[in-house]
Amino acid sequence: MTDWEQPLDALQPGDCVSYRLRRAARVAAKVFDAALKPVGLRNTQFTLLAALASEGAMSIGELAALLATDATTLNRNLEVLAQRGLVGDVDEDEDLRVRVVGVTKEGRALYRKALPRWRKAQQQVLGDLGLGAWGLVRQGLREIERACA
Repeated sequence: MTDWEQPLDALQPGDCVSYRLRRAARVAAKVFDAALKPVGLRNTQFTLLAALASEGAMSIGELAALLATDATTLNRNLEVLAQRGLVGDVDEDEDLRVRVVGVTKEGRALYRKALPRWRKAQQQVLGDLGLGAWGLVRQGLREIERACA
């Protein structure tokens, strides 16, 4: 019997909220990493480009809050994209202590090239999962975020 077939025992490590979320995230990331590999992006890099392409330039703090990540990790991931010329600093904030980043022309072009590959992976996963199940999972994830905030 697999661990998924075991009865729920929420106070056992195998049913840890964090463990299950991280495990599911790693498995899902493999699908999206494979889909994006031909355009030279990882799933995490695509997420950053997508956030900046759709929301526009923003401060590191705003982007970190949007993605629910810490600024140190975010800066490290942005640096990889900056070295490739895909994102860059934008002089939009009057406070020079605030770093504002945005997508470059090259970054926007790569994002547009990657988007159909991401959509195909998304459709694959949703096809296997089903939109109804995804709606329930998405709602559950929001509730977990609220409970952990």
